[in-house]
Amino acid sequence: MAKFDGIKGQELLDVEESNEEITLIFKDNRFLFVKVQNGKLISDSVPE
Repeated sequence: MAKFDGIKGQELLDVEESNEEITLIFKDNRFLFVKVQNGKLISDSVPE
C-alpha cells in the first residue's frame, strides 16, 4: 500500500497506547495512528 511507503523499513522507536488508539512512532518523526471505529480498523500516518 502506497499510503505506508514512508514507514516501511523504518526503525520503530516507541509505542503509545490510550483507551481509543495505539500510536507507533518511527524514526524520522513519522507516526502511525491505529484505532477501531465502528468495528473497522482505521489507520492514519503522519506525514503521509
